[in-house]
Amino acid sequence: MVAATPARAMTCHTEWAPMRDGTLLATDVYLPDAPGRYPVVMLRNPYARAFGGGCFNGFINGSISPFADHGYVALTQEVRGTNRSQGPFREMVQEAQDGYDAIEWAAAQPWSTGKVGTTSGSYLGLTQWQPAILTPPHLAAIAPQITASDYHDNWTYVNGVFDLWFGLSWPAGAFVPDAIIRGLQSFAVPQPEIDQIVAQWSANANANLATKWVWQLPLTSFAPFTTFAQYYYDWIDHPNYDAFWQKLDVEEHWQDVKVPALINSAWYDIFQVGAFRNFAGMQKHGGTPTARKGTKLIVGAYGHAGDSGTPTFGSDGGLGSLLTVESQLRFFDRYLKGLDNGYENDPTAQLYILVPPDTGNKGSGFWMNADEYPLPGTKMQSLYLSSGGHANSSNGGGQLATDAPDRGGASPDVFKYDPQNPVPTVGGNMCCNGVLLLAGARDQSEVETRNDVLVYTTEPLDKDVAVIGPVEVKLWARTTARDTDFTGKLVDVHLDGVSHNVLDRIVRARFRDGSKLPPSLIEPGEAYQYTIPLGNAGTIFRRGHRIRLEISSSSFPHYDRNLNTGLINEWTHKIEVATQTVLHDQQHPSRLVLSIAPGVKAP
Repeated sequence: MVAATPARAMTCHTEWAPMRDGTLLATDVYLPDAPGRYPVVMLRNPYARAFGGGCFNGFINGSISPFADHGYVALTQEVRGTNRSQGPFREMVQEAQDGYDAIEWAAAQPWSTGKVGTTSGSYLGLTQWQPAILTPPHLAAIAPQITASDYHDNWTYVNGVFDLWFGLSWPAGAFVPDAIIRGLQSFAVPQPEIDQIVAQWSANANANLATKWVWQLPLTSFAPFTTFAQYYYDWIDHPNYDAFWQKLDVEEHWQDVKVPALINSAWYDIFQVGAFRNFAGMQKHGGTPTARKGTKLIVGAYGHAGDSGTPTFGSDGGLGSLLTVESQLRFFDRYLKGLDNGYENDPTAQLYILVPPDTGNKGSGFWMNADEYPLPGTKMQSLYLSSGGHANSSNGGGQLATDAPDRGGASPDVFKYDPQNPVPTVGGNMCCNGVLLLAGARDQSEVETRNDVLVYTTEPLDKDVAVIGPVEVKLWARTTARDTDFTGKLVDVHLDGVSHNVLDRIVRARFRDGSKLPPSLIEPGEAYQYTIPLGNAGTIFRRGHRIRLEISSSSFPHYDRNLNTGLINEWTHKIEVATQTVLHDQQHPSRLVLSIAPGVKAP
């Protein structure tokens, strides 16, 4: 995709920015049409070959070059080991030092005022946070979009469970083709032959990703990445939060970030949990008053998941709106140009609230501003699980009620979890390859017919309920395994019976005390409370709709299957079937906990 010709004149040329070890990184420099020194807005991009590298070429360059029309120098830099840049690509671990060097290099150039800001999203958000935690002297502001905070818990793993689909689909589509091309070009292989080999790789990946690759055990035996994506094996070799992950963890270093952050996220984004953590962490622990006061949050609908259409929520502008120059100018004008435009007094949060349809697929949404998040006056409401011991599937008798269990026994719900027949993933906060595995809001009706899915539902609501803020499940359960997983899924049931996913996440039993703590196995047959933080919701459950919670032990292939053996799941192929027992009596009050925002109504 070639970007449109700029509306006003600007120049662009490529420079080679030196890193401290002498490695040169290709950097496209967009200059305003008048001579002088300007503040710099930079993005650092690993996807230049896929999305276009070189002046005025591609979506990524097109998202930042217009800054040159507004009195900035705009830079797009290809990260180490990608497209034109030198060196080997070492995913994630290279970006702190290289980002620091790139920022300081940009500040020292003759076209620069010495003030540098960074922008863009996903991995290009990681390339902002990583150098920011090293406190580059000339960094003045960052605008990370749809990106994470703790790359163990909210990037590669989720509450201790390997994000299998992301871990396979992301390198396969985003990085391996570039690595193949670079490797073959170094041996002077003719371009037609290179093109054929890359096409064969892509065809093979698309043919096998969902049918073979996700099923392979153990994960350590997966061979296709050994030559061109060796960092995959670093992830698998570090299933626990250890020094490898701690070095990358932004949450350990909010106090070292001295500049404000304009944080963009989305309710259906794969990294939304980390984005909200970064927002809260910067507001409370940012390294300067300016960093704390100037950090803002913007939350749209879709993010990486895209508008699924089942249902749709109107248009928040989509991913493109997060990347526009116009959406960031007021922020950068304040902190890079020093304009007294009052940005720090703007609303702290801008939220696009989802309004699902009563029938059909055409929902809507609306923007609201807030001075804090969660919203002032937000109350946490518990909905308690109950049943007569037969909550299995949507045909069972599982209920959600506002009253806690009273005295006496309550029959628990039981299901078998067989890793060889896992509950299939249907929608959700996912990336990548949305063709083979659909993301976003999807109808859950078919999944809810399975007996290994427990379904708990409220009566039809007598008024609209605005759920805006953190949502979690407090689940009491027993299992016959030494280790297993439990999933929680918040669902909106429409008037026509369609049920769509609002949030879903998972927890691994050995990480029940938190993914940053050392894992500990459980005793079979003993009752434990599992906290499943589902993330943040921004939705209206409409009058007549029903709130539903699904409990199971798998969502595959989004998440790696727990094999129930107590061994390290990523390193074994042994499988056991587990019997799961969910408790909801007076001593074990399993519940869904919602953030209820008062006074918020759909237009």
